[in-house]
Amino acid sequence: MVELAQRGERAGHAPRPAGRWLRVVRVVAAVLGGAYVASLVALGLEATGVLGVLAGGGKLLFLAGLVALLVTRALVSPHDRAAWLCFAAAVASYLAGALLQQFHYAGLAVVPRPSWADLGWMGLYPLACAGLLLLFRARVQRLTPSMWLDGVVGGCTAAALASASGLGALLRADDGSVGTSLTAAAYPVADLLLLALIAGAITVIGRGAGGVWWWLSGGMGLFVVTDVVYAHQVVTGSFTSGGPLDLGWGLAFASLGMAACQAPRSGSTRRLRGVGSLAIPGACSLAALVLLFLGYLDEGDPLAGVLALCAVLAALARTGLTFRDVRALADSRRQARTDDLTGLPNRRRVFEALATVEQQLAAGGAAAVLVIDLDRFKEINDSLGHSVGDALLRQVGPRLQTQLRRGDLLARLAGDEFVVLAAELDDTGALALAERLCAALRQPFRLGGMSLSVDASIGIAVGPQHSTSAEELMQMADLAMYCAKSARQGAVVYDEHRDGSGRYRLEAVDQLRRAISDGELVLHFQPKVALATGRIDGVEALVRWQHPTRGLLFPDAFIDLAESVGLMSALTSRVVGLALAQRRAWADAGRELVVAVNVSPSNLVDEHFPDEVAQLLDQHGVPAGALVLEVTESLLMEDRERAVRVLARLRDAGVGVSIDDYGTGYSSLAYLAELPVTELKLDRTFVADLTASPRAAAIVTSTLRLAHALGLTLVAEGAEDQATVDALAALGCDVVQGYHLSRPLPPEQLAAWADRWDVPAGTTGRGAAG
Repeated sequence: MVELAQRGERAGHAPRPAGRWLRVVRVVAAVLGGAYVASLVALGLEATGVLGVLAGGGKLLFLAGLVALLVTRALVSPHDRAAWLCFAAAVASYLAGALLQQFHYAGLAVVPRPSWADLGWMGLYPLACAGLLLLFRARVQRLTPSMWLDGVVGGCTAAALASASGLGALLRADDGSVGTSLTAAAYPVADLLLLALIAGAITVIGRGAGGVWWWLSGGMGLFVVTDVVYAHQVVTGSFTSGGPLDLGWGLAFASLGMAACQAPRSGSTRRLRGVGSLAIPGACSLAALVLLFLGYLDEGDPLAGVLALCAVLAALARTGLTFRDVRALADSRRQARTDDLTGLPNRRRVFEALATVEQQLAAGGAAAVLVIDLDRFKEINDSLGHSVGDALLRQVGPRLQTQLRRGDLLARLAGDEFVVLAAELDDTGALALAERLCAALRQPFRLGGMSLSVDASIGIAVGPQHSTSAEELMQMADLAMYCAKSARQGAVVYDEHRDGSGRYRLEAVDQLRRAISDGELVLHFQPKVALATGRIDGVEALVRWQHPTRGLLFPDAFIDLAESVGLMSALTSRVVGLALAQRRAWADAGRELVVAVNVSPSNLVDEHFPDEVAQLLDQHGVPAGALVLEVTESLLMEDRERAVRVLARLRDAGVGVSIDDYGTGYSSLAYLAELPVTELKLDRTFVADLTASPRAAAIVTSTLRLAHALGLTLVAEGAEDQATVDALAALGCDVVQGYHLSRPLPPEQLAAWADRWDVPAGTTGRGAAG
């Protein structure tokens, strides 16, 4: 049972009763129903003795079993337990009335009306109403005004139909005493309330009502029919126990039991949308109008007429709400696709229209995309103010619109950039249109007493000549527009030879952005060896791009692209996260290493970068001292004050800072003295000539002494042979890295390399161990 409940939770429903439990319950229900039918047959045959006692007890046994069934359902349905307990209490109240009737009033010659048994039977209704409300509340968490009105329409219509079918005639009956008539009429009236409640609930819940609600509504319908007939027979004195009415009540209770045997549902309702949302209220309104019409033809039933009138009024209010919602939705849809400043369609509307353009291209049609950018608009904003710039933009739209055809779309993309989508235009026609647009913009604009002329740059792309993809046409037109702006040509048609590289650049940017977010970046690690001990001192993390079609790409294939389009900050953060995750994995395997990562300019001037690094360290459980961030001298010269603040916060947190490629930038002892750095990384150009050039040897020696004097570690990169390693060791260099020791390796290969690297302390390395 637990397993089945978990499956139900995973499927998005409430925990389902176990299949075995349902089978047992249905068998028990069948036995109880059979006993009840047998008791009715025995009563009909006027059985006496033991058979008569058993016949009378069959009904009681059935009701007691139903109470137990409802309690069991409550125990296995925690989300609507209170509702099923109310139903169980309702049947128990009815059972109490039946017990009084069987063991007390059945032996009396004249049964009083009303009696204490009636009190027990009437107790079923308020408790059942409470159960229905709780069950409904478990399905619908929030009721909107339209839901309330749908419930009122459905409930009033159901009650009106039931009333018109016999309740009204019963209330007008003159036979019988007042007490007897009122008692008899109370049952169908209470049934009508239950039926109206169920009908309204089903109207609100919609198609997702499920078997529980349909069985409940069927049972209430049986109660209404049976109680109306019962009341009529009581008033006229023709009621006899054990007849068809007992079978009707039994089937009504059996429907309640069947509702308890249904697998529960929960979650959001599945109400009809659009025109379908008016189907149920409309049908109910039509039925109510029919009742009112029949009331005019005949005397009619006043109660049914009142209920039908309420249903019609509620339906009218519901229709008004629906039209208000539709109008608000249409207005919201229009605003979402309209530019606030100019009133033109916005970018969202453009991309919706591009889908239509693409369909036209697929069908063999032609279309042109024109991207328009106003020249020197920034100067207008800066010199005359943004209010004048906004006023100009509001006049640009109507001016351009005069040159377009009826079906052409003019929209504002952003800022001072507009776009035109024109169907059935080739490149010649599109170029002529662009020239007309430029000429229209050169006509003076009147802005607050000033006369202002505007030039524009327009890029043109035509499909299917340039592409059959509408979005690609937008990109091509944008590239052509930049060409027109740089060459001051006014209007330019896209040219693959001239603009193609820019197009591929845009594609590469999108691919790189996805690579950063989708996990296509991988790290290779180059080991660094401490010359004093011969041990692995740490590793430098070097990023690679595992491109899905081009294979493994080295940094020179994408770093410049990331720098130019503003992706370097995200790329660096991703690399830091990957490096720390790998360092955590090595630490778990028993190998503690310091990991160095190169830092981009955008990270170095980002005041939030230290917080991001601290969060990544905490996320991977890596101590701050196990991370070194490498920065170049040129980066430090771009925004020195901010860089110093960022580096100081990193150092205060315990993160190491290394000056990479030292000696190739604008080396200054002043900034070196004030920067919070922990190591210098001497550029490979000096290390490579160490053994062949006395000047290079002098630079290495002086740099080494400077680093040690400042308390910094010196790392020499680019060691390509054993002689260089030996020379660095003789000079007292701290750490060395280079291809002679090992090339950058994937993590698993680096671990294998490190296992093979076993050098006794005090030696200078094992030569070409890599």
